[in-house]
Amino acid sequence: MWISDLIHAKRWFFISLAAAIAIPGLTLITLSQFANEMSEEEALQVATVAVKNYVDENPPRKGWRATDIYVGINKNVVVDVHVSKYDHAQVINQRNERIKYSYLKLVCPPSDAWVYNWLDGGDRIWVNLHHHGETIIKAPCPNSNQSRFLS
Repeated sequence: MWISDLIHAKRWFFISLAAAIAIPGLTLITLSQFANEMSEEEALQVATVAVKNYVDENPPRKGWRATDIYVGINKNVVVDVHVSKYDHAQVINQRNERIKYSYLKLVCPPSDAWVYNWLDGGDRIWVNLHHHGETIIKAPCPNSNQSRFLS
């Protein structure tokens, strides 16, 4: 009978404890009923903003400038990078495709970068290196092995 005496003596504590757990729980349940999932297009727009923020925080090589970041035709995030120095563009153009891709990877975020959290599993970051409108190379960044929020 000591348990019933304890509950009776501390009933305000137990009522307060139940209210402290129930009220936030009911609030979360109610709010979750109004939550909407993002469509694929909205998720890509959020990923585009995340990539733009990443590029702003980690600019490409000296003399290179990200001119545009947008959602491409194949529903991938595309980063246009202008190689402003003619010498740099010529050196890259004279290399084979594998070496050109190595230059392109200098623009790509590392595989553990936070920007990949906003990309779905099938989405990629494409980089378009160009010099005054002439495309040097356009290819995707290497895949990230990191787990993602939206997958």
